[in-house]
Amino acid sequence: MPLDPMTVVPRPTAPPPTGADWSTGNKFLRGPFAPWTEESEAYGLEVDGEIPADLAGALFRVSSNPRFQPRNTDRYHWWEGDGMVCGIYLREGRAAYRTRWVETNSMKVEVEAGEAVYSGFVNGGTAGRLPEGAPRAKNVANINAGLFDDHLIVYFDGGLPHALDPETLRTLGTYDFHGGIDVLCTGHYKTDPDTGDMLFFAATGPVITWYRADVKTAEIIDSHSFDIGVPVLMHDFAVSDTYAVFFVTPAQFRLDLVARSLPGVVWDEDSLEHGVQIVLMNRHTHEVTWHELGGHWANTHFYNAYEQDGELIVDGHRISRLGSPVDRLFAPLGSHEWFPPALPHRWRVDLATGRATEEMTSGVFGEFPKINDAYTGRPHRYGYFVTTRGLAEDTMSDGLARHDYLLDRTTVVEGPEGLTSPSEPVFVARENARAEDDGYLLSLWWNRATDLSELLVHDAADLRRTPLARVKLPSRVPFGFHGSWADHDVLDRAIAAHHSDG
Repeated sequence: MPLDPMTVVPRPTAPPPTGADWSTGNKFLRGPFAPWTEESEAYGLEVDGEIPADLAGALFRVSSNPRFQPRNTDRYHWWEGDGMVCGIYLREGRAAYRTRWVETNSMKVEVEAGEAVYSGFVNGGTAGRLPEGAPRAKNVANINAGLFDDHLIVYFDGGLPHALDPETLRTLGTYDFHGGIDVLCTGHYKTDPDTGDMLFFAATGPVITWYRADVKTAEIIDSHSFDIGVPVLMHDFAVSDTYAVFFVTPAQFRLDLVARSLPGVVWDEDSLEHGVQIVLMNRHTHEVTWHELGGHWANTHFYNAYEQDGELIVDGHRISRLGSPVDRLFAPLGSHEWFPPALPHRWRVDLATGRATEEMTSGVFGEFPKINDAYTGRPHRYGYFVTTRGLAEDTMSDGLARHDYLLDRTTVVEGPEGLTSPSEPVFVARENARAEDDGYLLSLWWNRATDLSELLVHDAADLRRTPLARVKLPSRVPFGFHGSWADHDVLDRAIAAHHSDG
């Protein structure tokens, strides 16, 4: 009989968890961003509608959830919250739920102290006194979560990933791909649709290191480092059959400034002589080429990249600025002032001439673009994202969108009954899917009336305001960044591996 995480005996009933109540006007500590102070779990969750019978597995997400009041609540930034993993387990129309902190060594230091010790790395702040032997920098483990090597791996751009038990969500320790990486790796990874191998990179100052991890052994089987000249805030990348795609922009991450408790995420247009550039690394030969786009802006996240008719086509979102201006480090912009809405764009590189061009593909402001991941590196027709049209005082996102690149049409739906602030959508293919959009979109939404979160299941091919199912969660999942789906066969195998380990 297959393992079923929903049959695990719950822990004894604990007092109902609550949100933190810190007096602050900082948007990133209020509303859907507000911290949730306790771990939760629940079984047989209430469902409005019907969870599709073929939707079996788990949605894993990691939230940005500060465990202790930040040392400077005015300068606290959403990127700095501690990682708390949420697992929503679906099977046979039922749903179960569990959340647990990612217990990093730096979190243990703050738990022992009973307060925040580390200062912010985005807008600066005032550091506390670090105990002897404590990590010099904080690993917040809050970017992404996904199954690999029979572990739930949680990522952070500034440190090593952490491995968790995929059923209990217990933290097992840092994860280094069996000795294959040493300092850090990106929170974003891609899965090669042909081999299942993991494709990812590390950005340490101006040096980018490309990695490929074997899906069977989890060992690094390919790597290559190259210098881009400036310490770009390199958060996401794209891959095609031939290329790994990186953008060089004025958005930078400056560790030297973080060490002085100054803003580490800075906007420095003067650092780029030619403006924005696309850097391509041939995945097979490691040859690196540069392609000028010009201008001063930043990419946020990518949908995909693919080669067609002699061109490399890259789809993603573009933002006009990102970070505190380098000449305003002692009086930085507010935490959300430097993060204006982004717009979907398409970039093209003529592979014969090297000429790069761009065009806007939709006038709908949005973020967190996603595709059906089976089309990674291949031509895709559909892209999904959350809209950021309203810039509400208490939210960032306000709707769910689907863009059809063939028809040049964007469909937007808002949440039912006032639900808002949807998370990044995750595409899950139907069983025996026959088309690219034959599947479901899973996203978490904030219910203002209850101050709790709900999982909404939408039909990806027929996006409507009323979803197929609304799963009521027993807590609020603070608004976070990324997550992934694990099908029941992959999930069951991973859980069985941990059971056999004792």
